[in-house]
Amino acid sequence: MLDKREFINFLYAASFPVYGIGSYVSANINGPIGQVISISVHVFIMLFYIIDLLYKKQFDIKVNGLFLWMVAFQISSIGAFFIALAKNPPFINEVVSYTRSGIILFPFYAFIAVCLYNEKSSEKLVRLTFNSLSMMLLLNLIGFYVFGLKNGIHNIEGRLSLPFIDGMYSGACMIAILNLMLFYYMRQAITTADGFRFTYLLLYFIINLLLLYLINSRLANLIFLMVFMLSLLNISHKLKGLFLVGVFFVPLLLNLGYVLYQILSLPFFKVVMQRVDLKDVTTFNGRSYAWTKAIDWLLNDQTNIIFGNGHNGHYFLHLMTNIAKLWGVKETDTHLHSTSLSILVDQGIVGALLLVIISYRTFVFFKKKLALGKEEGILFPAMVFILIVMQVDMFVYRECTGAVILSFLAAMASIKWRNSTT
Repeated sequence: MLDKREFINFLYAASFPVYGIGSYVSANINGPIGQVISISVHVFIMLFYIIDLLYKKQFDIKVNGLFLWMVAFQISSIGAFFIALAKNPPFINEVVSYTRSGIILFPFYAFIAVCLYNEKSSEKLVRLTFNSLSMMLLLNLIGFYVFGLKNGIHNIEGRLSLPFIDGMYSGACMIAILNLMLFYYMRQAITTADGFRFTYLLLYFIINLLLLYLINSRLANLIFLMVFMLSLLNISHKLKGLFLVGVFFVPLLLNLGYVLYQILSLPFFKVVMQRVDLKDVTTFNGRSYAWTKAIDWLLNDQTNIIFGNGHNGHYFLHLMTNIAKLWGVKETDTHLHSTSLSILVDQGIVGALLLVIISYRTFVFFKKKLALGKEEGILFPAMVFILIVMQVDMFVYRECTGAVILSFLAAMASIKWRNSTT
């Protein structure tokens, strides 16, 4: 007889590798087809759950208020596509609006279904997530080293460019999340005196450090080191104000650029970061130009500040016109190098506040789990990393892999778990 939970768990484990395949197809062959492939497993999980629900003829509300906040944020996100579409820009059409809307919608509800099938054993989802992301990484390494494939959205000659993910630096973020989880598994192996398990986990950890070095995303590496040190000292769940530091990370960076340069000029960091230049570091490889443009809009211009300017709102506001010329790229190819600032410009104060509320509720959920010593607490460092990296990278924007991971974390935090003590 089919074990429904095991079947759903198998599909969930396959969802991240399949999502990566869809990302490759979207970047290199056809956008809408790739996006449909990306969410195909999520759609199947939802259909299976709905049919199962109809068969059982039993429906109980097992979600909390965070579920409604996520629904509101999805409405805001999808609305941004159609606000932009009404302005007839060159970078979006009706088909793309619908397929990208599907990417925003389906993963979260599929993850809700996965959580409900595992409501008596939520800790199993942590291991499934680790295994799924590990399979996605293995798929990428095979694609790059065996078949010579490169990322179709962003790749730089001479650097590792994972093909089955939405961007080269997104690969670094995914590996950083895996290593933050690996560290806690290594700590468990030490506690249980399992030397063999510790050895192969340590080897996996070291290989991932090498991969981070080969991708060389300095901001992702820096944030990983910060969160890793908090985990190493076992203080991440004890620090007050950590959430606020994450939310206001961009202003902090802009004011501490020179101090950061002095730190990164130390011999150890010069080797790790590879590229340490005063102008490059203090402007964060030019990202600060985009950040300050968005902040200037927020403080002075404020056009459509309540509900936003639509998807890629910076294009309609011409925030990146001069920067595009400076970088020698089309204005339609630019972005703000910040998920949170992009959401603010695209979806206004409403969308930005919804994202903050969702991030805070999810942050608190996993922080409590870590404080209680629960298996789910392993995901708290991943949540901290996502919170910070979304301020300085597009990893959590729209259909990017980080947004899917955040959707899963929010889904876990949205469930009224049977075995919950929080």
